[in-house]
Amino acid sequence: MGQPLITDLFGAGATFSGSPKVLQIPLTALPALTGANPTPLEIYAAVVATAHTWLNANTDASVLAASDLTNNAPIARNGTPKTQFQYAVKFYGNYAAPTFDPNSI
Repeated sequence: MGQPLITDLFGAGATFSGSPKVLQIPLTALPALTGANPTPLEIYAAVVATAHTWLNANTDASVLAASDLTNNAPIARNGTPKTQFQYAVKFYGNYAAPTFDPNSI
């Protein structure tokens, strides 16, 4: 399996240029976006949803990240019932046994 490509996490058409370091994500690369003028929060949510979809479909141990989605409803937000979509993203690195150090407390 291996690590995801830029297009896997940011959608078809997304590119990364090494010099200067620029990530470009065309709004058409994010299938969850349907409005003509999305807000920055909607764009961010679409990036999260796109990455979650790929990570959820590619659970091989060689992929060093995983994503879980939890829905909670109703949740009161400013006194109004809402549905909460909570994404939990986990990243994996090399294992180092934790050591308890009383001096760091």
